[in-house]
Amino acid sequence: MSRLVVISNGLAGLSHELGKRWVTIGRGDKNAFQIVERSVSNQHCEVLLRGNELVVRDLRSTNGTFIGGKMISEAVLQPGQTLRLGLVDLRLEISEPAPAATPPATAPAPGGVPSPAPAKKPESADSLKTYRVLFVDDSLAFLEMINELFGAQADKNWEIYTAPSADKALAILEHKLIHLVVLDIGMPLLDGVQLLSIIHQKYPNIKKVILTAQSDESRRAVCLANGAELFLLKPGDEDGWRQIFNMLTNVLRWSDGNDFISTLGDTGLFDVIQLECLGGNSVILEIRNHQAAGEIYIEDGAIVHASAGKLVGEKAFHQLLSLTDGEFRLIPFRAPPERTVQRQWESLLAETARVQEQENHPDDDDETILVTKKMAAKKSTPAPPLPPLAATPPPPNPIPAEPPQPKARRATSGMDFISLEEMVEADTALFSSRANKGQSSEDPKK
Repeated sequence: MSRLVVISNGLAGLSHELGKRWVTIGRGDKNAFQIVERSVSNQHCEVLLRGNELVVRDLRSTNGTFIGGKMISEAVLQPGQTLRLGLVDLRLEISEPAPAATPPATAPAPGGVPSPAPAKKPESADSLKTYRVLFVDDSLAFLEMINELFGAQADKNWEIYTAPSADKALAILEHKLIHLVVLDIGMPLLDGVQLLSIIHQKYPNIKKVILTAQSDESRRAVCLANGAELFLLKPGDEDGWRQIFNMLTNVLRWSDGNDFISTLGDTGLFDVIQLECLGGNSVILEIRNHQAAGEIYIEDGAIVHASAGKLVGEKAFHQLLSLTDGEFRLIPFRAPPERTVQRQWESLLAETARVQEQENHPDDDDETILVTKKMAAKKSTPAPPLPPLAATPPPPNPIPAEPPQPKARRATSGMDFISLEEMVEADTALFSSRANKGQSSEDPKK
């Protein structure tokens, strides 16, 4: 297996095996090949093995990327040459090349005529893409990952295009009808903020989202004010990328001509708030439907104020997050009129989830018992109760002159009570049973 080996003192022996994918190299822990050295940038460069040579692309590193002592932006590293990243030297080691696979011979058809190549299967209607999404990022490794990750999640609903530079992105926009452009901020020559402005002027109907690793509040405000529907930070785990995918899907579903970018119910406000708070962002989340409207203020990742009509603070926050229909959007942060929320955002979301769970599954134990009791009453009809007892003790075996009239049962709240009349009735029934077995009906009760 071919590999890239560090040969500098102190880091000698550090290496990374190369495959068919782009490999990012840098000091940060999100790189495929991490080199912890101060002269190496957080994301320094990326490389791709191509045969017996290595394609190297600098990613705007602070101290530069060099091959043979010359600074490069993109070049090829040959075996025996030295690659320098800051003050770290590396060397490409090529393993023995595997023999090239020869295509299997095609058996001739009868009569010596070669069999025709299999016909290409026509594309079905189900395989047509619904949305065309363009990702613009100068990291080819990132674009490769996006193609695989989002291509699998989209399930044929996305047609993904990628561009590593602004000029290539503009060329794609000229020839393709793109529905959504997802831009990185840090790019060479023309950065994402400038490209966003150009796209917004030339293609105002295309939806635009900033997806970057740089948390810059000043640039965030500029992007949201100049056409970006969302300003998102690149996550570091699979769950985070799943949330990003859901939010981008919502932007695509947003109907043109609507000032609000997303519909409640597709992606919940829980996910939006969690992403903004985890990113330490400052933004205002506007929410509305036909019955209510309000705002949630997030400053440096903390919820500081919420308002909904006459409600403010946590009551307003809970009411807004309980909405199941309506729309929402993110707008640049401004100072709130007051600060009405002091609790941590994690605690607020947990409390809201608990309240909604109770509302969706109310505790109706008394009603359930009452229904069960009514159903049981239909199966067996109890004997009519005896009339109320007189003030004086009755004779041992009182025989009523007329059959007693049924008396209405006393309503209960889910529990059965045995009245004195029912006790007497039960005792009388027992006595009659004993009499039927041969005992004298004149014997006194015990």
